[in-house]
Amino acid sequence: MLTKHRLIITVSVALLVVVLVIVGAVTKAQQPYTQVILNLLNGQQYFGTPHVYQGDNGGAPTSQWSVYYGPSNASSYWSHAGISSNQPVLKLVPAQQGVAGAMFWSETYSGGSVTITMVSTFSEGSSPPADGLEIYLFLKPTMWGISPAYNWSIPYWATKSYHYPSPTAGDVILPQSSTPYIMVQWDPWWQTAATQSGVTGQWNVWIVTNPSGNNAGFSPSPSPNLGSGYACWDGIGTGYFEPNPGDRINITVTYNPSTNMLSGVATDLNTGQSASFTLNLGNYYTPPGSGSYVFGIAGNTGAAYANWALLYVAMTTSIKPTPSVVPTWIIAAAVIVVVVVLVVALLMIKRRKR
Repeated sequence: MLTKHRLIITVSVALLVVVLVIVGAVTKAQQPYTQVILNLLNGQQYFGTPHVYQGDNGGAPTSQWSVYYGPSNASSYWSHAGISSNQPVLKLVPAQQGVAGAMFWSETYSGGSVTITMVSTFSEGSSPPADGLEIYLFLKPTMWGISPAYNWSIPYWATKSYHYPSPTAGDVILPQSSTPYIMVQWDPWWQTAATQSGVTGQWNVWIVTNPSGNNAGFSPSPSPNLGSGYACWDGIGTGYFEPNPGDRINITVTYNPSTNMLSGVATDLNTGQSASFTLNLGNYYTPPGSGSYVFGIAGNTGAAYANWALLYVAMTTSIKPTPSVVPTWIIAAAVIVVVVVLVVALLMIKRRKR
């Protein structure tokens, strides 16, 4: 009888250990994972992943921006706002009309929600400033990639000063991609200087198709909230604010593929004012599968302007994009082994009883 109890205890402990190891590994793999792309806050100078830049000047490519200002020359950026500081910045665009500057990087996507967060600012601009900051999700380029060879040479199309797809958007860079992607823009010009019927907030959301790299298309068309003559969702959301030079602006955008929901919030960290939106992309966008994608951040201007700059960028995914996720076959094999051991133990117990 003592041997029987020992055998049962041994098998039970083995079973418990295997289950705990599997559950622990899977739980660890599913924990949110944050990749810091750029961190210049508090004087840091951290670039966390390879990236490429693209500048645009009224529809023409330029390598004059984006520009990094380190501690030795950052004062020349902040001085426009009468601020004495050597805080580093990545200046996306100069304070002039009709320009844009972007930074792109690649990440392995394994499913689940994706959140991109940035902290930005400006030191010089019109009143109100425009046309804000953009976040790009799920580009699949085939004519360019994240390597030094494509710095300031990405195939793209720019909206320049067109009032399409949105009447207020400015000069937006739209890179080549073999599949549709999401472009989200927070534009402080909405509500502070411009509004129209159907406009409720400060956000533009576009589903972009540009497989050739030189002729972007937009969906949905016509615009669900502005109607004919426009495309996509323009001036959506609730709340608005007009930032001041030197203010730090936190922008966070999250995409949830299980619900096909997109949401965002922009907050002026100096005043506490915010603008947000939540949008169901419906049948206009198909959630992406697992794979390698390019993501991006940009700043741009139109008739109004600001020298938008970055202080921090990070990307959070619900599943860590490394081989730490336990493969299904390993879990299945472990379960089979445990079951076999348990069956053998039970058979041995029955034989001892006889």
